Amino acid sequence: MAKSTDISYRYANAWLDAADELDLLKQVREEIGDLQSLIHDSEELADFLKDRSIPRDAKQRILSEIFEGKVQGITHNFLLLLVSKQREHLLAEILEACRMILDERDGIVNAEVTSAVALSSAQKDLLKTKLESYTGKHIRMQTRVNPDIIGGFAVRVGDLVFDSSLAVQLQQMRHALIG
Repeated sequence: MAKSTDISYRYANAWLDAADELDLLKQVREEIGDLQSLIHDSEELADFLKDRSIPRDAKQRILSEIFEGKVQGITHNFLLLLVSKQREHLLAEILEACRMILDERDGIVNAEVTSAVALSSAQKDLLKTKLESYTGKHIRMQTRVNPDIIGGFAVRVGDLVFDSSLAVQLQQMRHALIG
């Protein structure tokens, strides 16, 4: 898996750098989201991209029929290049790599917040502000409720985890008492 991830990042970087050079990054950024949605919503397209029994020229013809004139030329050419290099099965992974690269370039990090109860808008805003101050980056925050943490919340920002949940504090207290 690590090897395909490396390949995906190389292809993603090359595509994004070329789009940036041609001053088409804004449009390609939108097309990346559209393609991700399309692959997610269309099981047939996802299966088509993964099917290695379909000849390359047939795949390129079909992709051209679907996308030519509907996406930027650089995106159309990129899709055809993937087929010619037999990497089209990695398209979903490449698109995700593009998202991560663009987030990094834009200084955006994802934060996952788990709380015992739903957070109010004011609490979310305050937490987001604190996290942005701490990380020095823009935060894209997702929240979810998990009553098993009893109280408080846990936050994951990249590899960092801040856990102020009551369940963890009780567990730490129990370990301290046991010795």
